[in-house]
Amino acid sequence: MEAKEQIVKLIKALVEINMPTQRQLLIDFMMGRRSRLIEEYELFDKEYFGDGETNDDDFWATIIDTAYENGLLKQVASKKNALLPTAAGKKFARKPTSFTIPDEEPINETEPEVQEIDSLLEEAQEERLVFGHTVSQLAKQQIKLITAIDRHLALDSYAEAEGLGLDEVLDELELLAEQKRRLDITYFTDEVLGDECMNELLDYFENAKSDDMLEAMREYGDIYKEEELRLARIVYRMNKLK
Repeated sequence: MEAKEQIVKLIKALVEINMPTQRQLLIDFMMGRRSRLIEEYELFDKEYFGDGETNDDDFWATIIDTAYENGLLKQVASKKNALLPTAAGKKFARKPTSFTIPDEEPINETEPEVQEIDSLLEEAQEERLVFGHTVSQLAKQQIKLITAIDRHLALDSYAEAEGLGLDEVLDELELLAEQKRRLDITYFTDEVLGDECMNELLDYFENAKSDDMLEAMREYGDIYKEEELRLARIVYRMNKLK
């Protein structure tokens, strides 16, 4: 069966939902079923809500499994193995190619991924230098973020442990870029976006008239989440500090 169109719908639905999504919630969304969680998250007014209602639950379970097994989706262990599109999945949605699956594709439950999250940082010593500044000269949260990045801690895991939203962590990173403090977060963007998608976005920011987020959202908002575009812009801005 040719499943290109359905996989594109699935990935675009996940991008539109804009959060790690449990398997059943995703199926309910594709089927246009106003479940308790659909109502709670107010997903019923999204563009792709019900876009797969001509197929049944088993069909979408198969599509989800197939997309996962082919690297187009990933699981987030810290969110009870909720699903997100991978960089390859977003690339597929942007430039789809033929994707054939057997008509009797078995439905397999995916194994949980094991993620070990480093224990959060100890208090930095008062006299420690960070980019030429002592701890007393920088906000405590900035120091903790810099230390987390130095240890290659996933930024979403850091945000969760600190009781922050990822958008708040991105606010801090943008401020650090404005303060001309260069940090290497590519260990995280490589996982979230991948090389090809990141290179595409860096090339966009390099050649755009400005790095305005509204313009970036108009260009790429149908495929990339705002947080992903902000991450790419932060890398672009910090690369300019070399």
